[in-house]
Amino acid sequence: MKISRASWVILASGVFIIVLAGLGMTRSGQMAAEDKLAEDLQVAQARLSNLQVTQLQTQINEYNAQLNDAKSQADDILQKLKQTVISVDVAEKFFVLADYYGVTINNITTSSIAQQPFASVNCETISLSASVSGELENLINFIIGLNNNFSTGFVRAAQLSINGEEASGASVQMTVYSQKGS
Repeated sequence: MKISRASWVILASGVFIIVLAGLGMTRSGQMAAEDKLAEDLQVAQARLSNLQVTQLQTQINEYNAQLNDAKSQADDILQKLKQTVISVDVAEKFFVLADYYGVTINNITTSSIAQQPFASVNCETISLSASVSGELENLINFIIGLNNNFSTGFVRAAQLSINGEEASGASVQMTVYSQKGS
């Protein structure tokens, strides 16, 4: 069963929105915890002016550690959110090209974002592996189209499986570069 391009766009958008909503809720919870810890720290500092510093120093250190942990968790969530957005963008473009060239994506996976210099420029990379099927001519045009349409990416490897006159298949591995911080 072949799904139309509009269906893929709607499906990809739906998945993207669900991922963003989940990560947004997680981030909101982290921000609330961070605010509570910051408020607790302020209360502890107000009490400190009335009590002996040595007795409350341990409690202040614990609050500072909790606040640092909350900030670290918030930073981790932001990094995961960025990685998810980049991964969805790359996969979405891959699906659009597959639809354009008339091939079917059977399986697609993306890697985590990795740091890798390219021509002396600090870049972030994401690797993509996919199994696609379709007519042999469409598969060849699709692989060429991947190189032509991903201006910052290229096909690292492609392996074609030819089944006589029937539909054929291909395994594609590619890397997409993004300037660090963009």
